Amino acid sequence: MKPEMSKAEVEMRSRFDFSRATRGKFSDRYEHGHSITLLDEDPDMEDPLDLSTRQAGKSIFESQVQAAGLKLAEPLCDESIDYIIYSAAGRNRELVSYAVKLKTSSSKTFYLYKKYADIPCFLLVYIWNARDSEESSVYALTYEEALQVLKAKGYADSDAWVKDGGYSVTHAGPELMEMLKPYRMTQELWRQKLQVA
Repeated sequence: MKPEMSKAEVEMRSRFDFSRATRGKFSDRYEHGHSITLLDEDPDMEDPLDLSTRQAGKSIFESQVQAAGLKLAEPLCDESIDYIIYSAAGRNRELVSYAVKLKTSSSKTFYLYKKYADIPCFLLVYIWNARDSEESSVYALTYEEALQVLKAKGYADSDAWVKDGGYSVTHAGPELMEMLKPYRMTQELWRQKLQVA
């Protein structure tokens, strides 16, 4: 039996039309007793109840990068950056580094936000199927590379990109997967990305 609606809920329902509402990603959690507080969207904020996927993705990323002989550092205070990936063995033995934003998911998520354009030497790293290291895949794109994919798919014409400054796809289809193939990382591709001989 449903609990009786509070006065505030009755007032809210009288002011807003919920007839077209759809069940969101938190509806199941709400039904099972979790309290839900919706905030303004922050593209860098991970789903707090999905930390296992995030941790699994971080582990996959760290293993792959370290196996390629590259180094990682975690910044202490920048929420837009998850890691600094670097090598002191560039073409001329100079330090080569990239700021990394990690996006882990249990599916095949692709996203880009305009705010990343201002970060120099920046890599977006997508880790798909992060909960299963055997089935996982890692993609690394510079902002410009991700922007070219976004444009080629026609997403750059969307209201989300033009007006809101970002676009995301939660389930990449075959065409997008094919476009991302050159960016699927291996030990050798990590070394190429950082210009390590």
